[in-house]
Amino acid sequence: MSTSHACSATVGWFEITATDPSLSQSFYEGLFGWSFDSFGGEDSYRTITAPGAGTSMGALRRGDRDALCIGVVCSDAAATVRRLESLGAVLSEPPERTPAGDIHAVVTDVRGNRLGLFEPAGQGGAAAGDAAPVLNSTAFFEIGTNDLAATQEFYKAAFGWTTERDAAAEGVAYYSVLLPDASAEIGGVLDLSEMDGRSDYAIPGLYVSDIEELLERSAAAGGRRVMGPVSDANGIVVGQFLDPVGNRWSAFTLPSSD
Repeated sequence: MSTSHACSATVGWFEITATDPSLSQSFYEGLFGWSFDSFGGEDSYRTITAPGAGTSMGALRRGDRDALCIGVVCSDAAATVRRLESLGAVLSEPPERTPAGDIHAVVTDVRGNRLGLFEPAGQGGAAAGDAAPVLNSTAFFEIGTNDLAATQEFYKAAFGWTTERDAAAEGVAYYSVLLPDASAEIGGVLDLSEMDGRSDYAIPGLYVSDIEELLERSAAAGGRRVMGPVSDANGIVVGQFLDPVGNRWSAFTLPSSD
């Protein structure tokens, strides 16, 4: 599968690091029907594609810890690492070419979140946001923070992201994340500072058909419901769950067109 159809400065990738990749693959195959493709006989690295999608959206790789991180698409991972380090990020994994030919690095942001940097092997093709997302694919991301100002400042300086208060998210302080000169949101930031000491996070957001059904199936397969279903004033329904090793995901449905 091609991994080159991505727009710079968007979260167009995610990476699952697993001590037991077979366990993780089995969970996600059953939950979402994702396909996993190995490269060159190297079974320790597998790209992930949602059913009906034309391009991969993430990767599963073997590692000495279980972790999940969002991946920001960039044209030069090494240069982006240097810029983020100047803003207070800490390098966790230096840029390295994957078996699929892409370059991937990981930094820790100013709030302790793992943040992937993804430099596609090919820079041509359509941008990630050109087509409507298919079901069970990534289409969003969410950052939860106990220091809203620090998070906003870091990501604006890092990628030019701006934030606007989302009035439809009732009862919480939620902010839409926007690219420079763009009106469509690419993600969200949730202010956790008044929410009983919840820990910071940065997680992918999955577009699904039914949040309650997803949360029930996740729990039956060994995961755990964290939050939801919760609806906003626009009819978007959201939820969060943990996979069997504790990786957190967000998921959402769009309002009915009826």
